[in-house]
Amino acid sequence: MGTKAYFMVNMDKKISEDGYYLDALSELETMPEVESVEPVSGVCDLLVKVDAPIRMIFVANKIRAMKWVKRLHVLKIEYPESTEAPKSATQELLKT
Repeated sequence: MGTKAYFMVNMDKKISEDGYYLDALSELETMPEVESVEPVSGVCDLLVKVDAPIRMIFVANKIRAMKWVKRLHVLKIEYPESTEAPKSATQELLKT
């Protein structure tokens, strides 16, 4: 089990526009680190659950680089019980 994170993603277009949402879902679901993608209502458009053995900043940057992503917010990070949260990684993610 790696580090788990929950990202809230804003899309640069409305979800209902011409299959745009389905393309975004497909792109996220092809990433091996992504466990699930759920549409949400409110401030953000998508909730992305990620599990990765690498630092979450790399996964966050990979998602943020997608052409349809307007903004990415870190909702929560869960570190494995056997390790402590590296302060520098947490601080990097909170800056996004």
